[in-house]
Amino acid sequence: MKWSDTRKELEFIVNMSPVVVFKFGADAGLPVKYVSNNIIQFGYPPEEFSDYNYDFENIVYRDDLEKLRVQFEEYSAKTDTYGFTLNYRLYTKFGSIRWVEQRTFIIRDDDGNVLHYQGLLFDITDRKKAEEETALNLARQEVLLKLKRMGGYSFQEIIDYAREEAVRLTKSKIGYIAFPTPDEATLIMHSWSKSSVRECSIDEQNRPHVYPVHRTGLWGEAIRKRKPMILNNYQSPSSLKKGFPKGHVTLSSYMHVPIFDGGRIVIVIGVGNKEDEYDSNDIFNLMILMQGLWEVIQKKRLEESLKERSGELAAHYEKLRSMSMVSQEFLKDVQNETENQSPDRYLRTMEDEVFLMAYERQQAAIEEGLLLANRIKHLVDSMVYISMAGDNIRYEKFTQIDFGSLIEQAFLNTILLLRNKDVTLDRCMPEEFPSVLGDYESLEVVFTTLIENACLNSFTGGKIRLKGEVKDGFLEIRFFDSGPDLDEESLPYLFQSIMFVGSGHFHANRLEGAESGLYVAKIITHKHGGDIWGEKNPDGGSVFVVKLPILNKPGAKQEAPENDQKTEVKSDDN
Repeated sequence: MKWSDTRKELEFIVNMSPVVVFKFGADAGLPVKYVSNNIIQFGYPPEEFSDYNYDFENIVYRDDLEKLRVQFEEYSAKTDTYGFTLNYRLYTKFGSIRWVEQRTFIIRDDDGNVLHYQGLLFDITDRKKAEEETALNLARQEVLLKLKRMGGYSFQEIIDYAREEAVRLTKSKIGYIAFPTPDEATLIMHSWSKSSVRECSIDEQNRPHVYPVHRTGLWGEAIRKRKPMILNNYQSPSSLKKGFPKGHVTLSSYMHVPIFDGGRIVIVIGVGNKEDEYDSNDIFNLMILMQGLWEVIQKKRLEESLKERSGELAAHYEKLRSMSMVSQEFLKDVQNETENQSPDRYLRTMEDEVFLMAYERQQAAIEEGLLLANRIKHLVDSMVYISMAGDNIRYEKFTQIDFGSLIEQAFLNTILLLRNKDVTLDRCMPEEFPSVLGDYESLEVVFTTLIENACLNSFTGGKIRLKGEVKDGFLEIRFFDSGPDLDEESLPYLFQSIMFVGSGHFHANRLEGAESGLYVAKIITHKHGGDIWGEKNPDGGSVFVVKLPILNKPGAKQEAPENDQKTEVKSDDN
């Protein structure tokens, strides 16, 4: 075989392989003397280098260029060194970035001077991505672990930490965390990342933090579309963009992700100006991080609320003791004063009046104490369910529910509250309940909670009514109370664990689900593939409805409830 034929065969083998063969001159810029045809895998025709004596440094990623120059100089200066290996990034013809491994052989003359460089170039982008993904997973776990240990920090410090880590994990330059109001009509911008504040000349003190969603551009899309969005070319035209305020940091790319608690958006996280393109991995990392943040925020506020309520209960116990002691001391004083001055009938009358007054006050205090104890119980339940993320409710453990037994047990669980307020319970249920699969103990919590709330909302001597019916393949049970009308403005708050009120403050009050048990009831119902809500009763009072899927036919298999949040990514790469 002739050498020319052998060379052609070798060139064919090289050009068909992923390994690029190169020859660089020893001059500054690394002028390309030869490159194999398979350089086309990076988008460059080989003649683009050979015909124009093109410098290879022109395609080296700018952040890696200085390191590459230094290493070439160092190895070239060592006359006893004839080869080295480098890992760096380069730009493709299409503008994307690829990782390469360069194995270089230094060709020297007899005096050790460099004549030229030749060697092999491998695309190692996939390997680097796998390494980065492993490192990113470890970094994310470390961040989540630290978040869970930040219970002693302020809300502001916790959120600032999560925000900066979101920027770091996505390799962004800027970022923000916002909290929607319960009706999702307004975005409260909690704060910007430090890097964006440094780049932005707007006075942070005077910058508006409240953004009505209907007047907000791309930022409001997280609420309106209720899904993540990626814009890898922020400068591309869009009717949703409202422009930048004077002095505002300029965006080159942008991504936001809404975080859900049930069906409600509780956090919007946004990041921008990543040098590479945002992708689904970035969305996943932000979702995991922000869900961890929301869990920490909830637990911290619930712990604070539990501490407050426990203190109130302890003070209330002392109040009950003092009331009893006061009445006894008062009767003792009356008896001493009237021992030789008044007949026994006067003393007995005074005793009766004092005991009646003390009894009424004690009954009111006992009712208040029961309410406090009930709130503490629900706070503890909320903390447990948040910690377990509802994982204690498993579909494979569902059994057919005996609703007659379930309602009777819930009634027995609340009998003390019902008797204390002299509230009666009427039931209007189907003669035969449809088949429903579920976790009995969890559903008992739901029904007990709804009866408790109906009792607490009802006036003394009132009535609670339970009505069950089948609708469109679901069993709906309504809980009517005889209390004041339900304030429609409170509806967005009823099933929340906590509420964000701006400036880093979170609070839980009697309208919120954490202390009423409605938050836990929502988690349980959703885990069963059902729903729960409150509504105003046209006849007065309020109505709470729990809706559970039924089996259409005896022996039919009920589908497992879908609990995973599906997201759709809008990517603009124009």
